[in-house]
Amino acid sequence: MKKLLYQKVYDQLKLSIQDGTFSVGEKLPTEKELMEQFDVSSITLKKALELLKEDGFISRRPRVGTFVINNSPSDEKAETRMFDKPLIGCVMTNFDDTFGTKLLSGMLEYSDTKAHIIVKKSLGDTQQEEKILQEFIEMNVAGILILPASSKFVSPLLLELASQKFPLVVLDRTLEGLPISSISTDNTEAGRIITEKLFELGHKHIGIITSASSVSTLDSRVNGFIRGHASFHTAFHSDYVFREIESVVPNSSVSIQTDIDKIAKFLATHPEITALVATEYNIALLIKQACLKLGKNIPTDLSVVCFDHPDHFFDASAFQFTHIKQPQYKIGSKAVDMLLTQITSPEDIKKQTLPPLLIDGNSVQSKFFR
Repeated sequence: MKKLLYQKVYDQLKLSIQDGTFSVGEKLPTEKELMEQFDVSSITLKKALELLKEDGFISRRPRVGTFVINNSPSDEKAETRMFDKPLIGCVMTNFDDTFGTKLLSGMLEYSDTKAHIIVKKSLGDTQQEEKILQEFIEMNVAGILILPASSKFVSPLLLELASQKFPLVVLDRTLEGLPISSISTDNTEAGRIITEKLFELGHKHIGIITSASSVSTLDSRVNGFIRGHASFHTAFHSDYVFREIESVVPNSSVSIQTDIDKIAKFLATHPEITALVATEYNIALLIKQACLKLGKNIPTDLSVVCFDHPDHFFDASAFQFTHIKQPQYKIGSKAVDMLLTQITSPEDIKKQTLPPLLIDGNSVQSKFFR
């Protein structure tokens, strides 16, 4: 494995101290000068200086500077320091068997011999997300994987890290216009595919129900829904888009029953709708409860499709929604691979999408033979 950037800076500064280029008692160049000399960010430089301090080579004095205090390690730590596996921080909003668990499996299994990963949950709280990012920086992580709480509000610290070319990979989101690597399913294509499935079955009035969450993933799925209408030369009705589900958003105080009532009201207002797209699995479950309240049957009275679905390996008879399956394991493993590449080559920024897979279930019915 290539040396990490901060390891290279650490090694070169240590050598300069040991060979007398910087003698004991001498003040090192300023951080700005060292950043220019090594062509690294302030975060990378501070990481290297902190290690030199830990190993007893230097002393850092606020508002005065950094001074050499020893030209040989004070103990065996510097001689035995291991840089074989970088430490990686991972911030998830949350995870369960529907989405996240398989993604984490991909990350952890791929990184087993390549990196150490620390996983923390923000629960969709932007302030908690900022706090976790700060903790990771203080822990001297070599890079960060993040599933942001929002696509519209980007953490100031995340922007600062990006400006300094700190290794970052965004999971399941896209942050347009920012030099940050990302990997996700092609959610626009997924939205198109699953909407076209309903049109192919003869449905003409199709609605979509999504949450009030401000993430690019859901916006892309709605855009795909609209494209699906265009593919079948069918008029798109904006009043068939319902964006007011709140109970599925992490940290929400809105009750599940409140959202069930909202969906029931939406369906009662639009009796012509014969099929619904749910942008999340939990929303599909809310739709199912709303149908029970209205005396409607899925799929006889209403066809329902969704995104993501827990596996039913041991219950072949279990009800399953027709759904989009994301390559979660591959997203996780690929994200780690991208981050490790960035750690050694900070300029290697990529935005990748992976193809979705449509899985047939028990929740749709053709309109042609009713």
